[in-house]
Amino acid sequence: MKKNITIIFVANAFTLLSGVITSLLTAWALGPEGRGDLAVVVLWPNVVALLVGMGLPQAHRYYLARQPESISMLFSNALLFAAAMGVLAYALAELIVPRLVGVRSPEVMWLVRIYLFNIPLALLYDLMAGFLEGAREFKCAALSRVIFFGIQSVLYVTLWLTNHLTVKSAAYTMIAAQIVNTLTALIGVIYVLRPRWQPSWTEWKMAMGYGLRYHPGVVTAFTTLRLDQLMLGGMASSVEIGLYFIAVRLSEITTVLASSVADVLMPEVAASKQIEESVQLLTRSLRQTIYIYLLVLIPLLLGAPLILRIAYGADFLAATGTLRLLLIASLIWSAGAIVISGLNGLGYPGLSTLARLASAIVTVMALLYWLPKYGIVGAAFSSLLGYGVMLIVALFWLIRKQHLSLWSCLRPQRDDLPVHRLLANFGFRFN
Repeated sequence: MKKNITIIFVANAFTLLSGVITSLLTAWALGPEGRGDLAVVVLWPNVVALLVGMGLPQAHRYYLARQPESISMLFSNALLFAAAMGVLAYALAELIVPRLVGVRSPEVMWLVRIYLFNIPLALLYDLMAGFLEGAREFKCAALSRVIFFGIQSVLYVTLWLTNHLTVKSAAYTMIAAQIVNTLTALIGVIYVLRPRWQPSWTEWKMAMGYGLRYHPGVVTAFTTLRLDQLMLGGMASSVEIGLYFIAVRLSEITTVLASSVADVLMPEVAASKQIEESVQLLTRSLRQTIYIYLLVLIPLLLGAPLILRIAYGADFLAATGTLRLLLIASLIWSAGAIVISGLNGLGYPGLSTLARLASAIVTVMALLYWLPKYGIVGAAFSSLLGYGVMLIVALFWLIRKQHLSLWSCLRPQRDDLPVHRLLANFGFRFN
């Protein structure tokens, strides 16, 4: 598992580094208002792809980890689903999305429509990535993930150096990157897993059954994670959106470890034959994540205004309070993501859905009250509260189903960190 976590961690680290680079370049080239316009343009395709995915990417991870021989049937069904649902989702989005982005300039509205072309591509990518991760082919999964951000970074740097980085050129760059990203994942599945054309109604019902149980959790998790940005996109000015997205981008840097562990943890737990070993793996991963976050959080909280001033300029200092709140929220979200990934691997997608549903309800209520009143700070408070609810509910169900105690989940253990081995060499002993 450590090797797989390392692979995904490197991929996620590259992804976030690329995100920081591109956010810097767009902030320097476009300013808060232009950065907000770009956020409005690119926000919806991945949202729509997630909503219409029916939990199938997660079902693929689960069943391929448990039943590798089902790849041909699952793959064939996935291609049929992607073709039909991708076209339908694109058509509906063309009718609905332009009504959800508020009053924008004609150029921005035109780019919003053009960028919706990414919906079927994003859906197909999600399905293929589910196969690669379920089969624990994390190198291929990582390659397909980083290639999008690699292309985006290289082209953004080129455009910025030649003074051609605009909202339009940035959007076109991301469309090109999505095409290559999706093709890479598709080719990776075909080359590595060698599926045959073998559609199966039985496998379809099995995967859809798991997916539909899991999908409400995906939707509610997304609601908790991104509803603040969606509501800002329809209610706030481009300047406010630009400030908030920069704060989100910086705070997400701290989630790279938790995302890496969560991506690997679910198939590893599902593949384990011993429940006791699975639970130990889950709780140890949770504690290790918390240790690391506590080490990095305090310096980041203190240095938030300095980071914004040096990296983005004085125009973005207004996002300082929002950034601090989102940094704290990132710790809570990361812990919750680990627990939820473990619940899914243990075969409890419905319970993880309950945690996410409770979180989503609280987030929506908080946003409706705090967003109009406090703007982007209210949005950050809402996220913090929602993540807290998600963690509490997920821990409750883990403890109840596995007959654990909260203390046994969180109490530091001798084997949590390898440092005890080093200290033992110098004559130290742990009690």
